[in-house]
Amino acid sequence: MSNESMGRLAGKTALVTGSTRGLGRTIAEWLAKEGAAIIVSGREQAAVNASVAAMEALGVTSFGITADLAQHADAHRLAEETLARVDRLDIVVNNAGMSIRGNFWDVTDEEWDTQVNVNYRGPYIIAQHAAKHMIAHQLRGRIVNISTIGARACHTNAAVYDSAKAGVEAMTRNMAYELGPHRITVNCVAPGNIADRPGATPSPWWPKSAERIPFGRVGKAEDIAAAVRFFCLPESEFTTGQTLLVDGAHDSYLPEF
Repeated sequence: MSNESMGRLAGKTALVTGSTRGLGRTIAEWLAKEGAAIIVSGREQAAVNASVAAMEALGVTSFGITADLAQHADAHRLAEETLARVDRLDIVVNNAGMSIRGNFWDVTDEEWDTQVNVNYRGPYIIAQHAAKHMIAHQLRGRIVNISTIGARACHTNAAVYDSAKAGVEAMTRNMAYELGPHRITVNCVAPGNIADRPGATPSPWWPKSAERIPFGRVGKAEDIAAAVRFFCLPESEFTTGQTLLVDGAHDSYLPEF
């Protein structure tokens, strides 16, 4: 028996942006294991194809759409093509994100546009399309956005990225308020310091970062996938407009002086 017929998300369809690698790929896998059909999105066709094959190997229907969310026209196209190919879209996970590091006074207009489009405008556009579809089809849909611990505790040289993600958290609250009467929930997950994938080669920054995390380790992609899954499950329907910080209590850490 396939996952698609027996999981807690059986019969649901989920679009996960940035799902060819890293957190997005793990999130998609976790939703697939719960029975959701998965729409994979990424910039490179070969990576999209590989991710689709991985979802199908988990026993669910999957297809992929290439899109570069730095271009707002691609965000519209991704949503429109998705909705043209499915009967219902129940779940959207706005995972795709990126950062161009540098002093804020050196950020060019092009760098600003790229980061804001990928991290904020793209998710906004996709949520617009998804919300109209969910309302029209009377679906109790779920929209889950991805933020960052940097929305409340500054990353080094990441003013645009952190600001855009703070906007995502505000967007989440406003969308939840407007969509509540339609029984559509909108929530957000804010990762702390997270290793990209299960089995990833350890990075030099992990031990140093772990010293500042009370839980004693950096986060795992599975930690974020578990939080996203929670927001997508039927029993979480009364939780909306929330941002869940998943950071091992990193945000609570105060260094001794």
